[in-house]
Amino acid sequence: MGSAPTITPTTLDTTRSRSLRREAAIGAIAAAAANAAIWAAGRAADVSFLVSPLIGPTIQVSILLVVLTTLIAFAVGMGLFALASRRSDHWARAVLAAGVLFAVVSTVGPLSTAEGTSTGVLLASMHLLTGAAFAITASRSWR
Repeated sequence: MGSAPTITPTTLDTTRSRSLRREAAIGAIAAAAANAAIWAAGRAADVSFLVSPLIGPTIQVSILLVVLTTLIAFAVGMGLFALASRRSDHWARAVLAAGVLFAVVSTVGPLSTAEGTSTGVLLASMHLLTGAAFAITASRSWR
């Protein structure tokens, strides 16, 4: 007779870790795809996506920069969330709140450095969309 598999704390942690990585990958890809769609719609509407950083020359935000920035920001947020959720629910909530707050505060960048209003609004909306995707993904994986 076979015995039922035993669930140990290590097995449970491994399963949660895989689930978190899967949720994070899905959330990151969804956020990057949505931001790429916003960028494409903006370019179709002749939005320049020109920004003048405080230091350096004016740059045009490309779709590659949009996708890479989204994926990197999402990965950093989910990595911090994964570490915090291992520590306690309190820390997980704090990182979740900090991530959303960071997304909101970071909209100041594109709104203040964009060459045009449309560019600023679209780039700021990408920040908010990434923050919302992070919040949804982190909340779903935390259950």
